Amino acid sequence: MLHRSISVTVLGLLGALFIGSATAAPLEWDYTVTAEFVTTTGATTFIGAGPGNNNGCELVSATDITWGACPSGPAGEGRSGIGVSASAQTGTLVANGAAQYANVYTHTNNVVALNFATLTSATISTTLGLKAKGSSDPYTYETFVYTIKFSETPNGSDPTACVVKGGDPCSDIWVLDGSVNRTVVMDGQEFTFSFFPEPAAIPLDPEICEAAGAEVGCIGFTTQENMVNAIPFMMNLTQVANVSGRVYAEGSDPANTQDDGNSVDAGMALAVSLLCTGPDYSAGPVDAAADGSFSFENVPAGADCAITTTPPAGYQAAYTQQGTTGASGAPGALDTSVAGSTAAQSIAISVPSDGSTGNLFALRAVTDMQSTTVCSPATAAEGATVSCTTTCTNTGSSTALQAFCAIPNAASLPGSPTPVCSAPADLPPNGTLSCTLSFTMAGNASITVVGGAGADNDSNGGGDAAAGNNASSAAVAPQVTTPTNPTNPSNPTPVPGLGGFALVVLAALMGLVVWRRPRLVAGGRMR
Repeated sequence: MLHRSISVTVLGLLGALFIGSATAAPLEWDYTVTAEFVTTTGATTFIGAGPGNNNGCELVSATDITWGACPSGPAGEGRSGIGVSASAQTGTLVANGAAQYANVYTHTNNVVALNFATLTSATISTTLGLKAKGSSDPYTYETFVYTIKFSETPNGSDPTACVVKGGDPCSDIWVLDGSVNRTVVMDGQEFTFSFFPEPAAIPLDPEICEAAGAEVGCIGFTTQENMVNAIPFMMNLTQVANVSGRVYAEGSDPANTQDDGNSVDAGMALAVSLLCTGPDYSAGPVDAAADGSFSFENVPAGADCAITTTPPAGYQAAYTQQGTTGASGAPGALDTSVAGSTAAQSIAISVPSDGSTGNLFALRAVTDMQSTTVCSPATAAEGATVSCTTTCTNTGSSTALQAFCAIPNAASLPGSPTPVCSAPADLPPNGTLSCTLSFTMAGNASITVVGGAGADNDSNGGGDAAAGNNASSAAVAPQVTTPTNPTNPSNPTPVPGLGGFALVVLAALMGLVVWRRPRLVAGGRMR
C-alpha cells in the first residue's frame, strides 16, 4: 500500500485573499469556465515509467489521469487517479463579491501496489470567459496554466503510525504552494481573478509538511484512503486599483500645506504599509523611493484602507493629505491636527475604482527653542525703572519654523507695559530672538517677569510659550531702607560725646575749681 502525498504548485500566491463582502455599486460579469489536463508530451510525469504499460498501466486524458494495476482505464480496485469535471461551469461573478464554483477535482485514493509507477506531476489548463452581465458581447477569455506535483510514500501496517492521525489506512496529503491569480483588464478597468480550493487550504503540522516533501508552514488538506475525495475549486473576481503618494519633509518658506516637489519638499525613504477591510487586504511595509514616492498595486477597489508610516527620530508630523477619492478627481481631507506628533501617522481612504493618488505624509525636522529672562536692576526701590529682556535661542540642530519670543505676563506688570519683540521668523540653529520691556517698581512685594519661546516644530513645548522648556522667569525684589528711630531700642540713636583728651582737660578744670574754693572762703574771714 502507498501513502500518496500531493504537492500542488501553481502560479501566484494570493489565493483566497480577496474573498470578502461586496462593495457598493458592484460590477457584475457573466462567466464560463473550463479546466482540463494538458496531454502534450512531458506535461504529465510518473515515477519509473509512463504514461504507458511499464510498471503498471498509466493513462492520461483531458479529464482523468490514472495509474496502478492494468489494464488502463478509470480508477478502481488497484488503481488510483485524479479527475476534473468535464462540463463548463457558468454563472455570474460580482466584482468584490462572493466566490463562485469553477470546477471540481476528484482524488480517487485507492491502494496501489508498491511496484507500480505513480504520478509525480501533471499540468492543468483553466480557461475563463467573462463578459458584462446580460450583454450580447463576446466572452473575453483568459487561460491559466499551472502544475500539480505528487509525492507518494508507503503506508505503514500500524494505523497509529500514520502522519495524519485517525485514518485507517493512512490519509493522504495535498500540499498547495499557492493558487491561481491573474490580473485582467475589462472595459478599461483592472481586476484580479483568483482560483482556489474550498474549503480553503489550512496550515498543516510540520510533520505532515515534511512527509509531503514541503517546507514547514505549508498549506493544504488531507484525503482519506479508499474513498473518492471531491475537492471543489472556487473563483472570484476583485476589481483592483493602485494607491500611491509621497512622504517628504516640508521645506517651503514660508511653510505651506501642499507638495511642492522633491526640490523643495525633499522626499524621505520611509517604510509605508497598507491595511484594508471589505475585502481584507494588506501590503507592505514597502520602502518609499528616494524621492519619497510609494505605490501599492492590485488593491481591491472599494476597500476601506489605512496607509501608515511613522516619523523617524528627529522628525514630527506636519500634516497629512488624503489622496484622490473619486469625487471629481479632487484630493480628500487635509489634516493639520497631527502637527507636532511623533506617533505613527495614518491616511484613511476608500479606494475608488480608478485608484487613489496624491496621498501625502508631510513631516518636518524637530528643533528646540529655549528662553532666558534677565531684569536690571534685580533689586529696585519703589519708583525705580526696571528693564527686562527675554532672549530666545534655537538650541536644536534644524531650523525652527516660525519661531517666536514673548513676555506673556507683560499685561500684569506695573503699568501694563507693551513689550518690544522680534517678529516670528524661521530661525537657524543657534539663532536668537529677543523681547524687551520696562516698568516702574511699585509696592513692596517681589515682581516676577515671565518670558517664553516656541516654534511650529519645537520638540519640547511646541508653539506654547509656557510649555516644555520654553518658559523662563526673573524676579525683581523691592529695595528695603533702614529707618533711624531713637524710640526703637533695637536701633538706638547714638549721643554725641567727648574724646579722651577733652575728658582729661575737663577733669583738670574741675580740680582747680575745688582747690580754689577754700582759699576764697579763708580770705573773706581776714577782712
